[in-house]
Amino acid sequence: MATPLYVATLLYAGTPLDVPSRCGQGAQWEAGVTQTLAQDVCRICAQAGGEVFCAREMMFGQREEFAYFQCPNCRCLQIRDIPPDLARHYPDNYYSLHAPLVQPTRLGRWRWQLEGRLRRSLLNFGRGRRSRIFEWMRRTSTDFDAAILDVGCGRGKLLHELSLFGFRDLTGADPFVAGELRYANGIVVHKCELSALERRFDLIMMHHTLEHVPQQLETLLAARERLQPGRFLLLRVPVADCHAWKKYGVHWFALDAPRHLYLHTEKSIRWLAEQSGLTLTGVEWDSGAHQFWGSEQYLKDIPLRSSHSHYDNPRGSMFSRADLRRFESESRRLNAAGEGDSACFYLQRS
Repeated sequence: MATPLYVATLLYAGTPLDVPSRCGQGAQWEAGVTQTLAQDVCRICAQAGGEVFCAREMMFGQREEFAYFQCPNCRCLQIRDIPPDLARHYPDNYYSLHAPLVQPTRLGRWRWQLEGRLRRSLLNFGRGRRSRIFEWMRRTSTDFDAAILDVGCGRGKLLHELSLFGFRDLTGADPFVAGELRYANGIVVHKCELSALERRFDLIMMHHTLEHVPQQLETLLAARERLQPGRFLLLRVPVADCHAWKKYGVHWFALDAPRHLYLHTEKSIRWLAEQSGLTLTGVEWDSGAHQFWGSEQYLKDIPLRSSHSHYDNPRGSMFSRADLRRFESESRRLNAAGEGDSACFYLQRS
């Protein structure tokens, strides 16, 4: 069951309508209603105009409403007014801030390192998360001695996995962690923005981070300045030029109001890359089944963090095993067609 993307499209002339004030008036501003207004200016390509949408916070079930608009040129979907109190939307139970760290036994560590050497020497094998990690390393020519920075890393879950595989020079940066984290394996996670770091890196990773940052171009410029010449920024973001946005509209799981300030398209990422002196060398779509089960839950007013949610209670959720298999299969098909709701962009410093 899909809700139409546009419940209504209204054209206004003269005095602009105050969309944020109407966004909280229930029946007068039903979630999903869109309007075409002239006063909005895209913060990516500076094009004026665009359709406005009203989306709700649904990860934690607050249901607070926020206005978004979609640029008619680059098609980047972006929040209309960036909340001044963004930190309150990242509570202590936000997933990346309490993700469990991998802590295998001594034998387990040996197996991880052996697997890392085999995957690196054999140019990867198999499927799943580990295979994807080594695909990133292969595409960016990143070896075990490379200096790697993960921006928006939370407690550093991915960095710990890389350490177990045998990568040695690992740093993280996240302004929302409680404080600086220093681990026995040498990993350091700084409580700061990217711009506060001074050293250069061979690989900078932003896994679903850029969409949370108010300053888009400034962030990519800061990343370029901290890259060694010829090295890569690995950028993974949700993308609005996808099947899920067309199907679910404001109930799209990855919209994630208000934390996702920008939902990019391939066109808007290319524009940012050119403006920041980076070259886009490749794109891989890597969406998963949550684009379906999460969006279907939001359609039925079920928050992500809920006893009825597949995320918190998979056995008690509304989805059968057949449903989940169908979602996985459809996600793979959409990725192959370039229509998944998440993509990995490889950006190289010239």
